[in-house]
Amino acid sequence: MLDSPITAPIPADEGAAPGRAARTARRWFLVVAPVLAGMLAVAGAAADPAVDLDGRQLYRLYADNPEALQFKSLSYHFSYAFWGVAALLLAWSVRGRGAWLANVAVLLAFLGATSLPGFLLADFYDSGIGQAFGVEGNVAVEEAMSGMWALQVMQISGVAGFLLCLPVAALAAWRGGLVPWWAPVAVVAGIGGGFFVVGANVPGALIMTVGFTVLSVALARSRGLRGAPGSVGTPAGS
Repeated sequence: MLDSPITAPIPADEGAAPGRAARTARRWFLVVAPVLAGMLAVAGAAADPAVDLDGRQLYRLYADNPEALQFKSLSYHFSYAFWGVAALLLAWSVRGRGAWLANVAVLLAFLGATSLPGFLLADFYDSGIGQAFGVEGNVAVEEAMSGMWALQVMQISGVAGFLLCLPVAALAAWRGGLVPWWAPVAVVAGIGGGFFVVGANVPGALIMTVGFTVLSVALARSRGLRGAPGSVGTPAGS
């Protein structure tokens, strides 16, 4: 009896090539995502008309420079997007040792990805309110929102999730044998030295980009990420 088109067996090598190509594309997306996150952060910092400023000065410059503000906010939006997806893909690649740590990284990335990029919408409102009502309008809105506790919860969980998700994912990948020890160290040094020591400006973003690029180099060299069917990667020796 002849096999029907639905039940006929598929030759082993017929589906292997597309699956292998899809895994390769996924792997290289993971490799380049941290670099893209860093480069877009540099672009955002360069376009920011009120870099390193806050309060009335920031509101005035955002109102006076809406075009530059849009480049800044759009660049940071996609920087955060690549940052978050890099943490998620890397965490999902971890098998065996480091798997529970990878679960923590997924939770942190979830908190960051669902909160922090949305806060960039505030830039557009800051500019629009400043143009329509002046700096006093910005100050009045800020004071009205300052007592909203839910906003504080979203800010704290979003910022903490984003800052920690990629370092924790890189640490989990090290524990799982996917990357060497210097990969998570580079990520921590990039974020810590860039944003916390230097600031959210071009030099700080460049430092962060260097750290993220080191992680990408480690991912590109990882034999484990060339992996097993059905996953982005499998730890070396699994």
